[in-house]
Amino acid sequence: MAVFGCGPVGQLAIASAWRQGAGRVIAVDDIASRLELARSQHAEPVDFGSEDPVAVVRELTGGVGADRIIDAVGVDSYSGDPDEERDSEVSEAAGGGQTAWEHGSAPSQAARWTVEAVAKAGSIGIIGVYPPTVQTWPIGAAMNKNLTVKMGNCPHRSVIPQLLDMVVSGASDPARLLTQVEPIDDVIEAYRVFDRREPGWVKVALAPVA
Repeated sequence: MAVFGCGPVGQLAIASAWRQGAGRVIAVDDIASRLELARSQHAEPVDFGSEDPVAVVRELTGGVGADRIIDAVGVDSYSGDPDEERDSEVSEAAGGGQTAWEHGSAPSQAARWTVEAVAKAGSIGIIGVYPPTVQTWPIGAAMNKNLTVKMGNCPHRSVIPQLLDMVVSGASDPARLLTQVEPIDDVIEAYRVFDRREPGWVKVALAPVA
């Protein structure tokens, strides 16, 4: 299987994939520290900043594509004129090949990649957030590949008891994915640093001030 997006949600998706019997996990991102954390979980890293992730996933799977894909990216958030940003994305898609872009310039790029990289009759799980304002998703390509697509927000109340049991028993240790512990009175600055995608900032815990 493949996980697109190796932030905190993607890292937990990698851990969950192994627990549920995945034979291999491919991790796609372009931030080195996130890819290194994925590698520490025995995932095979793919850097979309330097290589075409769809081509690499297909190559790693013998031309078939990943049988299951997790989209842990959701919409690529952007600022400024939304029409200008979407025009930029359309221009990139029409140009063929890979085009470099800044984060925030391609609000449905991850969705297109997952549909292109998954195997025929495979499945895509969307756990990254797509807000109601997003109305573009490659449904035609997904239908023609006979894909199963599941998406939605986590039903926290139904799964928290089981997750807590896993943590208490030692079967799972989510704390090992923490990359920073910051005092809670620095929360604003912590958000700023995380938003800048500074190296090493993947999952941050805010500790009470003594």
